[in-house]
Amino acid sequence: MSVLFLPPPSASAIPDASETVSGKIRIATSAEATAGTDDTTAITPLKLKSVVDAAVVGGVTYKGTFDAAAPLDLSNAEQGDLYVIDGAGTYQGIVWAVGDHLLVNADMGGTVSPSKIDKIDSTDSVTSVAGRTGAVTLSTADISGLATVASTGAYSDLTGTPTLATVATTGAYSDLTGTPTLGTAAALDVGILANNVVQLNGSAQLPAVDGSLLTGITASVAALNDIGDVNAPTPANTNVIKYNSTSGDWESGAVAASEVSGLATVATTGAYSDLTGTPTLATVATTGAYSDLTGTPTLGTAAALDVGTSASNVVQLDGSARLPAVDGSQLTNLPSAPVTSVAGKTGAVTLVAGDISGLATVATTGAYSDLTGTPTLATVATTGAYSDLTGTPTLGTAAALDVGTSANNVVQLNGSAQLPAVDGSLLTNLPSAPVTSVAGKTGAVTLVIDDMTDVDTTTATPSTGDLLEWNGSNWVPVARFEVVTTITTSSSLTVPEHEQLVRTSGSGITLTLPNIASNSIAAGVRYQIKVTDSNTVTVTPNGTELLEGVNSSYTTGGAKEALTVLCDGSGWWFV
Repeated sequence: MSVLFLPPPSASAIPDASETVSGKIRIATSAEATAGTDDTTAITPLKLKSVVDAAVVGGVTYKGTFDAAAPLDLSNAEQGDLYVIDGAGTYQGIVWAVGDHLLVNADMGGTVSPSKIDKIDSTDSVTSVAGRTGAVTLSTADISGLATVASTGAYSDLTGTPTLATVATTGAYSDLTGTPTLGTAAALDVGILANNVVQLNGSAQLPAVDGSLLTGITASVAALNDIGDVNAPTPANTNVIKYNSTSGDWESGAVAASEVSGLATVATTGAYSDLTGTPTLATVATTGAYSDLTGTPTLGTAAALDVGTSASNVVQLDGSARLPAVDGSQLTNLPSAPVTSVAGKTGAVTLVAGDISGLATVATTGAYSDLTGTPTLATVATTGAYSDLTGTPTLGTAAALDVGTSANNVVQLNGSAQLPAVDGSLLTNLPSAPVTSVAGKTGAVTLVIDDMTDVDTTTATPSTGDLLEWNGSNWVPVARFEVVTTITTSSSLTVPEHEQLVRTSGSGITLTLPNIASNSIAAGVRYQIKVTDSNTVTVTPNGTELLEGVNSSYTTGGAKEALTVLCDGSGWWFV
C-alpha cells in the first residue's frame, strides 16, 4: 500500500493577521525593529510586553521581602508590585509588622508617595477573651488567681464566700485621697536575715549584721595584737587577756584558780551542822560528761532553760503552789465547763458583725473618693492584727522607698544576710582602731608597687618599658619587646613571651611563624615585623595554620613596610 505525504502549507500561504482576518504574526527582526514595523505583521518583544501589560488590569507582581527598618528604594516601583515585610519598622509614616504586605497601587514615577502604598495587615488578632467572643464583658470568675478578702465578721467564723471590699490605691491612708507609691521594700519583712529590710533600733543604730561589704569606713586593726598596749602574739586556746601592771600591757594567758575571787569551799565529810574548823575540800571534775562523774546528779534538759511564762520557759509553781497564768488551751482531760452564753446570747447562737467588737467598717463598693467605679486593689499591710485596726494602718517612711544602694534607698540585706557595699563613712559608735602602720611604714606613708605582697621585683630588676606578668604566685617584671637582630635570610621565628620586634634586610626573605598548637602559643602573642630596606618579605604560617583564616602566606608590598601579626590562639591575624 502506498502512502501519500502532503507537505505542510507554506508560511507564505498563511495570510497576515488583522483585526478581521486570522493569520500569522511574527517577532520582528532587529533590522525591522530599527526601521519600524507594522504591528499587525511583525511586532517587537518590547511592544508585545506593553500590549500584554495594558491588557492586564490589576495584576500583582511579587517582588520579594522588604525590611521596614532598612527599606529598599521604591521610587521606580510600579503598580502591582508586592512585597512581604520581613523586618518590622516605620516606613512612609506607616507602622509595619513582620508578615504584613506592602502593595504599590500606582506607578511611583521617580518619587515615593505614601498615598501610592497600601498596607495589608497580616498580624494576628484576638479571637476570644476568657473563652468568649463578640462584645465581651468580663467578671471576676473569668480571671484566675484573685484572692477574696473578708470585709465583715471575724475571720474565724466566716463561712461561704465573704463580700469583697475595695481598697484605695491613691492618696495617703489617713484621708484616702491619692496614695503613696509603695517601694519594693513594702512587701518585705524587717529583720537581719537574707533579703530583709534593715531597720534602725530604738537608739537609731544599725542592727548587728555582717558589714563586710560596706565601703568608705576608716581602716581598722586586723587583729587584737595590732593594738599598741596588747601583747598577745600567739595565744593558746581558752587564754584570756589580763592586765600586767608591771609592763603596762594587756597580755594573753591562762587564769589560775588563785586569781579568781569569791570561790566557796565545799565540805566533803560530816553534816554542815557539826562541821568545825576547815572542812576537807572535794575535787570537782572539770572534764568529762556528767554521766561518768561519780556522785553527781543527772541534770535534765530543763536545767538550761529560764523560769517564766514566755515561749520555751520552764513553768514554776508560785508561792501558793499554783500554776502561773499561762495559755492552757492544749491541756487535755480537764473537767467540762460548758459555755453559758455567747455575746450575751443563749441557745442556738447566730453571730452578726455587731456582736463582735473591734471590727473596722470597710466600703464594699465604689472608689473611696466618690464611691463610683471599682478601683484597682492595692497591696494590704502584712503586719499588725486585723482585729485591732480601727481605721487604716500607718505605714513607716520606708514603705514609699525602693530597695537599693542609691541616695534615699532602703538598705536590704543580700542572700548571705550581709549589708550591701555602700558608703559607711557616717556610721557612729564604731570601735576606735587607728592604723599604726601601712606595709610596715609609719608617718606620712607613700606606697610604691614594691610594698604589695604579691609583687616580686627582687628576682628580676625591671627596666624601662617592662610589664608586670603573673607567674602563678607573684607579679614579676618582664620585657615589653624581645628585639631580634636584623634577619637577612629566610628564618623560622622563635616564640616570644609577649611581643617580638623583628627587623629584616635583604631580598627574597621568608619568615615562618611558629606552630601555635605544638608550642602552646597563647592568644595575644604578637610579632612586630619591620622591613628596613626596599626589599619585600613573605610571612607564612606553620603547617595548616592560616593568616586571616584564609591565606597561607602574605608578601609585603612596599619599601620599609611594617606589619603586626597577632595570635588568637588558633590562627594569625594582621592588626
